[in-house]
Amino acid sequence: MRKILFYVLILLSMAGCTKDHGSRVEIYLLSSYSSSTNTSTSPATVVITNPVLENSPLVADKDISFYTQSTYTFTLKKDIQSRIASYGADKAFAVTVDKELVYVGKFQPAYLSNIPFGHATITPLGPNNQELKIDFPMVVGSTDLLLLDKRNDDLLIATLRATGRLR
Repeated sequence: MRKILFYVLILLSMAGCTKDHGSRVEIYLLSSYSSSTNTSTSPATVVITNPVLENSPLVADKDISFYTQSTYTFTLKKDIQSRIASYGADKAFAVTVDKELVYVGKFQPAYLSNIPFGHATITPLGPNNQELKIDFPMVVGSTDLLLLDKRNDDLLIATLRATGRLR
């Protein structure tokens, strides 16, 4: 009888354990933000300040299949391209871990000829409907830009690795 009770207790304790990774990676549109130019960097950079997240994420944690670190690409479980296809340069986004900003950026339609240095960009019409590639315009040799690129931030990478979604 004690053995049965012992096994029941073990099973109950195991059933109570759930795999909760704790941290959520999400991408939000910004409902408002400020933008300015920092001319003290080389090249001059666009700085996004005072970001305010929308109430619900553009990409929820549960919608992220995996993140490819080498190409800065989120592969999703849903079609994202049809949702963002009409987004212009007035739309901004934030990549977050537990709703804390990791980095911000703006949408950059392919028809725009300017190069926005200093923040991440997403081109709305990508080649794959379930991929969201995040770019960061660079100039070879610019240490200022390298310091601003947070696409592979330690917290982001650690969170994705802990949940088995890092490639």
